[in-house]
This record gives sequence, structure tokens and C-alpha cells, in this order.
Amino acid sequence: MRSFLLFTPALALMTMGCESDARADCFAPGTELPKRRDTLTDQRLGAAARDFAEALYDGNLARAGELLRADPGLARRRVGAQYDMLSVALATCRAEAVDLVIHGGATLDGVDDKGLPLRLALRAGDPGFAHRLLSAGASPNPRGNPIGPLRTAIALNSLGAVRMLLDFRADPNVMEATGNRPLHTALDMEHFRIAELLLDRGADPWAIDSGGANLGTAATTPMLTDSAEEAQAQHRLAARLAKLGWPDPAPSSRDVRAAAAAGNWPPAGAAGAKPVQPEVLALIKANAAH
Repeated sequence: MRSFLLFTPALALMTMGCESDARADCFAPGTELPKRRDTLTDQRLGAAARDFAEALYDGNLARAGELLRADPGLARRRVGAQYDMLSVALATCRAEAVDLVIHGGATLDGVDDKGLPLRLALRAGDPGFAHRLLSAGASPNPRGNPIGPLRTAIALNSLGAVRMLLDFRADPNVMEATGNRPLHTALDMEHFRIAELLLDRGADPWAIDSGGANLGTAATTPMLTDSAEEAQAQHRLAARLAKLGWPDPAPSSRDVRAAAAAGNWPPAGAAGAKPVQPEVLALIKANAAH
């Protein structure tokens, strides 16, 4: 069992003097947080739950603790359509509030097990929030959205967040219905350093999605973004292809789809490669028919 991180002086300074509402400045731009007004006017919560949420927003953790002791179920209350009390605690950017709700019995994977609290925590400027949730038992591949946390970390181009999730046993080959995997997401976003990490941690280099997305095409296609670090990482990925037995030149996504539909992907030289998943192959064939 991993221990919780301590409330650091740096985080204490960050939370001093903050408004009694969601701390958008503590999160990556575009993060959608539960808002104080929406929460406190949600009539489905009931008076005790609204008081608890108000205490969290205000940083009145003594009051929040009293309410929680009187009704432990408050930590598990749903807030609006997608949030919960753990999301409210995270939105305040107060580590002590997050710990209070976690220890109070919060549902760590959020509403409908979609992992929203962890995805919010990954978007925080302080990685300690995500570490707190993962240490407490939040799933890096939540049942309702298995790829969600990794997709969030990849979209942020956060090598550290992806590594943290993998350290907590996130599956690097978790797959969406289309066959898209974290590796494909990283390659599509030209986050090649993350693609390297995923491959180092067990991502299948021969995996394709229903569109034919694959490592070889991404590693040999001229970049659209301007980043020296990512360009160097793409070059290293291209150097891996020969060692893997990749066809030279690397086939296009269209060629990969055609090979898969014909039963010729992965190619004969791909020692130990797994076959294309039946559901992905069915999508490729269905799309080709149209």
C-alpha cells in the first residue's frame, strides 16, 4: 500500500487567498470543473450535501469533517450529471480537501466508473493530486472509460503523467471499439516521446486501428508540428522499424488496411506479433465495402 503524499508548503502557498470556487488557474486550460453556483443550486443534493460542498469550496474543512462524520455517505454523492464530491474537492485545488473526501469513502472512479476525478487530477498543475487518487486505489483504466486517463495524459503531452499511470499498472494496450490504442493517440498527436515510452512499457508495435493507423506510417511521415524534441523522438522511432522487421518503405495506412483485410497483417516478418482483433478487422472490411 502506497502512502499518501504530504500537503506540501508549495501547494499551501498556492491555495492561500484563493477564491471560494473552482480553481481553474490550478488546471490546464480548457479543464471543465464543477462550479460552485451549479453545485449549490442542485436541488437533487439535499441540504446536508449542499452544506458539505459549500464547506469544501470555502476551505472550511473542519465543518466539512463534521458533516462527513455525521453522514459518511456525503463523500459518495453525485453532483450534477457527471461530477461527484471528489471532483468538487479537486476543483478547489486543496490537497487537504481531496484527502478528506478520499478518506471519507469517495467513489474513486467517479460517476458511472468513468474515471473523471482521475482525469481532472491529471490536468492539475501539481502531479500530487493524481498520485493521491492512484495511491488510494483509483483505476488507471476505469471500467466505464478504460482509455480515458491515458488519453488525457497523452493529450497534455505529459510524459510524467503517462509514466505515473503506467507505474500504477495502466494497460498500454487498452483499446477502444475502433481499435485505437494509447500508442495510436500519441502517434496521431505527434507526441513521439510518449510513443517511445509506451513501446518501452509493452505497447504492441504492430497494432492498427480500423483506419489503418500504425507505427510505421507515423514514424516516417513528415511532421506537422515544430518541435525539435519530438522530431528527434520520431527519428528514434523510425530507427526501431528495421529491428522490428517492418517493411521498407513503411506502408501507408491504406495499404495496411488492405493487407489486414486480406489476412496479411501483421506481415510475415513480424515475429511474435498478435493478429488484428476480430472486431477491428470487421470494421476495416465493413468500411472497405462502402
